[in-house]
Amino acid sequence: MQKRIAHITDTHIDDPTALERGANSRKNIELILEDIAARKIDEIIFTGDIGENGTYEWLFKKLEEYKPGAKVIPGNHDNVEEVIRFYSDTKTAGSDKLYHSLEDDDVKYIYMDSSAGIIDPNQMEWLAGEIITQKPIILFIHHPILGFETAMDRKYPLKDRDKVAELLQQCKNDVTVFCGHYHMPDKRKEGRITQYITPSVAFQVKKYSKEIEIDTKSFGYRIISIDGNLIKTTLVQNRNDYFTPENR
Repeated sequence: MQKRIAHITDTHIDDPTALERGANSRKNIELILEDIAARKIDEIIFTGDIGENGTYEWLFKKLEEYKPGAKVIPGNHDNVEEVIRFYSDTKTAGSDKLYHSLEDDDVKYIYMDSSAGIIDPNQMEWLAGEIITQKPIILFIHHPILGFETAMDRKYPLKDRDKVAELLQQCKNDVTVFCGHYHMPDKRKEGRITQYITPSVAFQVKKYSKEIEIDTKSFGYRIISIDGNLIKTTLVQNRNDYFTPENR
């Protein structure tokens, strides 16, 4: 089965700090959705940090306008109850969280909820059951599971993420993780896990700065191309109002 997924994350709509720095999330979202439509992408998956209260309805309406059936999981800045309200047709495994799984003939898709900044025991137990599969796994989560040397990782990591990584390393097949939260593109591999961080729709954080430094000159999303059990990605970044695809 062949399909292409657009992974978008961290819109932070109407966030005062982003607005002060000149970030225009609403415009950026519109441009990204237009680019996704032009490339005839099959599906959209959004991994959290929508924006200020009152922006949820605007985003969900936009997603539905461009690609009906877009999937959404919450980030640490999101009100999970509000997200679930707009996403009520999804059967979720947690009563007060938004996590679930799907699968097709070739791949299992796991959608996790890290909005609390930690994966609670109930979700961990659920995950342990979900990874029992002969298929490769694609996992969507807001927070990175694999850490690295950057100011965002030092200050705002997922708590107890090593437990999540240890569990995923037990999988029979490879696990490909797509996440956001750090506002920068990154790729790394440890054992069974390959992790891709997708840049923010709103603004970026400079990867190698000792302290958190904001960059509003670029934004982007990631295209995930699936052909059977083969998974490839293309990073699409916008600089100076022009989208440039990069294979990384």
